[in-house]
Amino acid sequence: MTHRNEGFTKARNDGCLGAAQPSQWGPGVRRASLALLFLCGLGAAGCAPTTTYRNTAIVPAVRPVAWDGRGPETTSLVLEGSLTNTQVLANEFPQPGDTALLVPEWTAEGSALVALTKHVMLGLRGSYAAYAWAQPSATGTMPLPDRPATWGLGPEIRLTFPLDDEKRFSLGIVGNVVSYQVPYAEWELTTGCIASPTCVSGYSLNHEETQNRLVYSLGLHPSYAFGPRGQYGAVFAVVTVTSGFQNDGFSDQPTQDGKLQSNGPIFILGGGYGFRYEGLHAALLAYRPTTGEGSPVDYGLGVQLAVGVDVDLTGGARD
Repeated sequence: MTHRNEGFTKARNDGCLGAAQPSQWGPGVRRASLALLFLCGLGAAGCAPTTTYRNTAIVPAVRPVAWDGRGPETTSLVLEGSLTNTQVLANEFPQPGDTALLVPEWTAEGSALVALTKHVMLGLRGSYAAYAWAQPSATGTMPLPDRPATWGLGPEIRLTFPLDDEKRFSLGIVGNVVSYQVPYAEWELTTGCIASPTCVSGYSLNHEETQNRLVYSLGLHPSYAFGPRGQYGAVFAVVTVTSGFQNDGFSDQPTQDGKLQSNGPIFILGGGYGFRYEGLHAALLAYRPTTGEGSPVDYGLGVQLAVGVDVDLTGGARD
């Protein structure tokens, strides 16, 4: 069961205790604050600290490459598309300095590679996630008024190595570096602003910009195929190391970019089933990043579906 909030309305259920410290409160305030803490503990939406500034960004979700670890037998053009579902376990009671980001629940990707040999594929990967697909990583995560998407493009290499003569066991290695457009915004606590896309929960928008950030991914995809040439498909495992993002979501100090920075390495474990027939292939994969409650973003179980086609460039000749 995930504890993510139902949309941005509950995610912005603010004002647990404000920025004051307990030693500064009088007896009446302390009693009221303890009561409020108790009520916050009963609420599913959680509470967020009332800091002077709040920073946010929409960042790509942490995920592996949806690939069964195998490739075509001949020189081919490999075209693929995939859809990833990502679950985030929201930080319901963030503290000053905690991360507050928008992470896509859905990510659409496409890749075009050339299988130079039966062991090596080179190409490009593209990724896109709409703003409407985003979910907050913490209670109090602020929106981006322009509702921008995050997208990226970068090179990818895949290597496949059969481990036995019948090619039942195989090891796939995939690596890519994707350059993403990452929109971010800074909000400032304001008195008297009228609720609007640029005034939310008592915070007014300071600025909204987009940065270019790199994300790396390196994965090992061992597999076992059933039947001659894998005609009954293959099961495969995934061990991926990649990078994610963190920021200073709740701060009393102004910044230019909300201290948005890469974090990692983040390890991902998973497994799935792939099937290939007459140049068509598909793979279904479940995975889980090895994050936890102390991580900047705590990820839950993810699922990927990939489909593709291998266009033979040799006229049908096989080794």
